[in-house]
Amino acid sequence: MDVVSADTLRELASADGGHRVSIYMPTRRFSPDAVAENGRRLKNLLREARSRLVSLGLRPGEADAVLKPAVALSADRPFWLEARDGLALFVDGGLRAFRLPVAFEEAVWVGTRFRIRPLLAAPRADERFYILSLSLKRPRLLLGTPEGVRELAVEEMPAGLADALKWDDFEKRSLQFHTGTAAARGGRRPAVFHGSGEPDPKEEILRYFRGIDRVLVERLDKGVPVVLAAVEYLVPLYREASALPSLAPEAVVGSPDGMTDAEIHARALEIARGVYDRDLKAALDRTVQQWASARVVAEPAALVAAAVESRVDALFIAEGAEVWGTLRNGSSAPEVHPVRMPGDEDLLDLAAALTLRANGSVHSLDPRHMPLNEAAVAYLRY
Repeated sequence: MDVVSADTLRELASADGGHRVSIYMPTRRFSPDAVAENGRRLKNLLREARSRLVSLGLRPGEADAVLKPAVALSADRPFWLEARDGLALFVDGGLRAFRLPVAFEEAVWVGTRFRIRPLLAAPRADERFYILSLSLKRPRLLLGTPEGVRELAVEEMPAGLADALKWDDFEKRSLQFHTGTAAARGGRRPAVFHGSGEPDPKEEILRYFRGIDRVLVERLDKGVPVVLAAVEYLVPLYREASALPSLAPEAVVGSPDGMTDAEIHARALEIARGVYDRDLKAALDRTVQQWASARVVAEPAALVAAAVESRVDALFIAEGAEVWGTLRNGSSAPEVHPVRMPGDEDLLDLAAALTLRANGSVHSLDPRHMPLNEAAVAYLRY
């Protein structure tokens, strides 16, 4: 499965120098004629890329060497059998290919950097989440991404309520045995406590859930949302027992044993996206609240200059927005042009690449969600 993560974006953004080709194209999923059609479309775009490389001064043979891996891919039938809605290719003598559920607009870019902005629209593998499928008979831990789920083996986790209580009772009996033995040697009898003798169902479930939670607190990656999937009455009990800091506020309510993994994934994905959307909204709210401060920049030249200086913590870019200009060597202040001129590059794509290289975050937003309808806004580290 082809996936895009923050590391993927950072790696592509960090590649600089030489001749680099970025190709985006829509693709058709498998059908009798889709393989041939997708291959033909890519060949046409590769011819355009070759022409641009030659116009930049490469000999035809040198251009062919740069594009060779992508040319081979155009005739790779097994590759096209797994086509999704779009393809993103990054070629520099080597090849990175991503078949993704995004119908990219057809485009060829040739320069010293890869063009990464269209890739920001792809589902992110690092926007992952856990699903804790809770039942009294069989708890399961699943790892979810936008593409699907897989079950994780957690050997230390109780196999069910009966298993948790068995081991809990064994530990109590063991402790009582050792306490009694030690007391006998000293000539004193162990203390005996009397109660009703009737088990408390709620307390038993809480003991079971605490046993699960202790393991998860130690094992799960911090900051990754955990979505509960359980019948309604178990959800508040687990929340009472849990010390997980990233437990999602909503849950998949219903018997997980009666749902397929695909059904659980679809419902948990919506909840996890809500968590990530809240994080993004919080970042946007912070930006708007500090709009008048020096920490927020929207003027394109100042924004790019801040990115050059590695000062951008979060960058928000409107989908489809472009700012054309050039950045001279040794300068952090770009020349911004009202229209695209020969030799220009999209300065917003440049700012995105520089921000990712400096471990900042970049968000591509619907223009309707941009702060104050700006084309791009940066929240600075200092």
